[in-house]
Amino acid sequence: MLAHLSATGARLFEERGYESVTMEQIAAQADVAKRTLYNHFPTKEALLAHWVDAQLERDLAGLRDDIAKRRTFLSRVSCILDASAQWCEAHPAYLKAYLEHRFLAIGSEPRPGDGQTGDIAIVWRQLIAAGQQAGELRTDFPADQLASSYHHLYLGALLRWLHRPGLALRKEFAAITRLFLQGAGARPESPGPAAAGATGRKTARRTRKA
Repeated sequence: MLAHLSATGARLFEERGYESVTMEQIAAQADVAKRTLYNHFPTKEALLAHWVDAQLERDLAGLRDDIAKRRTFLSRVSCILDASAQWCEAHPAYLKAYLEHRFLAIGSEPRPGDGQTGDIAIVWRQLIAAGQQAGELRTDFPADQLASSYHHLYLGALLRWLHRPGLALRKEFAAITRLFLQGAGARPESPGPAAAGATGRKTARRTRKA
């Protein structure tokens, strides 16, 4: 029943636009009583969230073989981020409603994907744990903690992209991944060719004088 109702809603969203579709229209198209629909999904946003979670689980399953062929954390996570960017760019209205629903529902309802491989945060943890075992990522933090940190960076990139038109989502994802892997601390600048040459000449002069 859940799959039938969410698929019906998704079809109407595609045909008429997410904002214009009502719960009454979904019930009519699904050929169920409004009470039945509301018993399963109290809001249109909840129905959309169920459908998006199902799409995410399906898409992650479809990427499993491609991810397995890759040898580094960066290449594996990039595979998922590329697919995520493609979906988000095609469904910005769905993404906005989905994130709003999830943030408002924090602590008040269980996530359908919690603890399942269809939850992208669980996939981050799996990839990070593999990176730790391979010696790519630090091990003084548990994989769960690193995955939570990366997931918040991921959500931040999505929100920034949604609220700042003109940004490229793939570039936002690349930036948060670079931040995750390299940190936010300032790095000493390496001297340019001219500075390096001057330093070398000064060292040579000091050597001759000595």
